[in-house]
Formats: sequence, structure tokens, C-alpha cells
Amino acid sequence: MKIGLYTLTNQRDKFIDQMLAEGLRIYGHEVLVRNFVYAARESVYYEKPDVIVVPMPGGQYKYDFVKQCKEWGIEVIVRRGEAGQAREQFEKLSEDHKTVILGNWDYSPYVDLELTWGQEFTDIIAEQGHMPAEKLKACGAFAFDPYFEPYSETNTGRKRTVLFATGFSTADCRSEYCETGLPEESEYHEKLHALHRKARDTWIEAIKELAKWFEDELAFELKVRPGESTAEYKKKLPDCVKIHPEDTPASVVLRDADILVHSGSTMAIEAHLLNIPAFNFCNVNPDLLLAQVSPMLKIYRELEWYLARAIPGLSNINEAVYGELQTHLYGPIDGKACQRAAGFINDHIKGKQIKTNIPNTWPKEPKYLVEGIHLVQEEGDVRWTCPCCREIYYGPITGVLNCPYCSMKIERTQVRPETERPVRQVRVTSVAR
Repeated sequence: MKIGLYTLTNQRDKFIDQMLAEGLRIYGHEVLVRNFVYAARESVYYEKPDVIVVPMPGGQYKYDFVKQCKEWGIEVIVRRGEAGQAREQFEKLSEDHKTVILGNWDYSPYVDLELTWGQEFTDIIAEQGHMPAEKLKACGAFAFDPYFEPYSETNTGRKRTVLFATGFSTADCRSEYCETGLPEESEYHEKLHALHRKARDTWIEAIKELAKWFEDELAFELKVRPGESTAEYKKKLPDCVKIHPEDTPASVVLRDADILVHSGSTMAIEAHLLNIPAFNFCNVNPDLLLAQVSPMLKIYRELEWYLARAIPGLSNINEAVYGELQTHLYGPIDGKACQRAAGFINDHIKGKQIKTNIPNTWPKEPKYLVEGIHLVQEEGDVRWTCPCCREIYYGPITGVLNCPYCSMKIERTQVRPETERPVRQVRVTSVAR
């Protein structure tokens, strides 16, 4: 069968989806790997897959996408890009936060199979989420499969490299709407935005201080979390800090690091698999179990003290927490999650007679049209082009508008003086996992 595998981010998901694609090709399937946000629609009506594998429909764009595909007869499979939460931590979350994780829309009528990580969160989805147990398959820890692939170390004879992996994806957003998949009036937006802003400021000052005193003996690199901009770091950090492009995969930069500093990230597990010591500085992860996998540091002096005593090539993971994470959150971390997922997909579609009626274009309907956005240019309007559905509409020269055709949120924040043309910053509402 022809399978369209639509990947959410280049930083991590693309590597995993390519491994999943290889696993599916072993069963004889034709597999296409495309970017979800910018190429999935075109792939569907040009390449006409029988089966699609997509991210969890946590936003309006993704929900509408799977609904439309199902109506055309396509078999729809969801692969969760995040592990979710362990039960003990999940029950402590606010209802808003639970909604973000489980999904704000009931997508079960349009999804035939959902691939998850660990069994405990899979059970939570069946009990409190949208999918019934018979449509769920726990595969293991997808994110860590690439670290079981062969790799040759090439960086020798260099200074010890400290990689700062940020985790402040909402710091650049509007405080009233920074967490996709939730209504704009939710208080959770402002709380998360304030937390990320404060932590980012602390990180910037700490990195500047480290660079000031230890530039001769340490090399400093920084990688932003998917969805986060490098602009603030480029503006405020010294030139000795190497800032990686926003789409740089973690699996690439981490392999060349000696020490990792994160803020409550799964990269702590990835570092462990590469025998890299890691430290959680200014934790922003609400999952306290994951937060404790690395030593937790709150102030600069603690960070300086631990970095001076870190031993490159020796993981400092909390082994007890690491075991708990596999039991209660991730499932097995063994490099075989993609292999298991490919098997589940093959078993699900094997022998099925899938008949699709996919047209040659995506339906064009401005069902999200609101006041202030126009389909025909009016006085004072400028042209807006949605980077996702490619449709054109008109509105003010700067501001935050939802595409009337697909509901993607696009933000224009300033005007270039020399051209009077707006600088567009795209905020994609489908990125919520």
C-alpha cells in the first residue's frame, strides 16, 4: 500500500519517521515522508496515499486534516510525538493541562489507530481521552531510537563543549495565547508564558557569566527547542556561543557535546544513551518525574559548581528515576519503538481493501473567516498568504490573524523601515502535540 508519513518537526520527528518508514518498507509498502504543516495537503491530493500517519490532532488544522482525509476513505493513523504523562503526575495536573495533552477535540471518529509510547499513558487515553483501548498500541520510546544507530566520533583534540538545550517555546509568543490546542481565554497561557520568559532570562544571564569566566577552557553551544526562536539569544549572547539554526536536530548536536544543560527535557535521556552528563537548570517541565532524571539546579552558582566537576563520557543519570520513567511513562527504551510501530501498522492494514475518492485539489472554504479579515482587498489592507494552505486573504499590515481557510495563526510583528513591508513571524497552531 501507499503510506503517507507526515512529520511534524525536522528537529526530531523527521529522524524518527524516517526510521518508521524503513520499517514499513520491509513489509513491502511504498512510503512517502513529507512535512505535515507545509506539504501534507499537497501530498494527499497529488500522491493519493491509501494510509496516512500523522501527529496527534491537538489543533484545529490537524483535526480538520484527519477529518477530511477520513471522509475521502483514507486510513488514518496517529503517531504521538510526545510520551504524555505518568499517571501519578497526570492526576495532579489542571484540567486545562490535561486537555492539552489528551487533545482538545474528539478525533476518534476519524482515526483508525493511534500509536503511543508507554502503556500507562495509553491506559489514561483509553479512560479519559478520545480513543478506545482497541484502537491504541503502545510502541515504546520513539524519541530515543536514533541513539541506538551506529555513530563515529570525529571531534577530537578540542575544548570540552557545553550544549545548552533550551525549553522555552512559548517565550516568544503572546502571553494571552501561547499554548496551542487551548482556548485563548485560558489562564494557563499567561502562567506558562511568564514561566518561560523568566527561565529564559535566567539562562541568558548564566550563559553570559560562564562565557565571561570560562571561554578559554570550555566551548559553548546553544540549541533552541522546536517552536522557539533564536533571535533573543543572538541579540544578547556573546559571539563565543555557537547558536545552532532553529531546525537543527538534537541527535546531531548532542553527539558532539561533552556536557548537556537542559530545563527538564527528554534530551537528558538522550544524553544518557550517549554517556553525556546532564543538568536540569531552571526546570520548566511540569512532569516532576522527568525533571528529576538529572541533578536539578536553580541558581548560577550551582550550575558553575556542577559544570566544573562533570566528567565527560560518564552519564550522571538518576538510575532509579530512569527505571521509573520506562515503567510509568516512556515504555521500553531499547531502540525498537519504530520497529514495533511498523509491525502494528502492517498488522492493521494487512488484507484491507482501502478504496479512496481523493480529488485533485483541497476544498477551499473560508469557514474561519472573522471580522477584520477580508477575502477581497479593501482600503488599508495588505495581502496575507498562509504558509500552510497557500491561500490568500487580506488584513491589516501588522497583527495576529487566523487564516480563514485553515485556521493557522500568522503573526506580523513589525515593519521593515526601508521597504515598509511587514516582517512575518509564523505561529503555527498545529504544532501542539
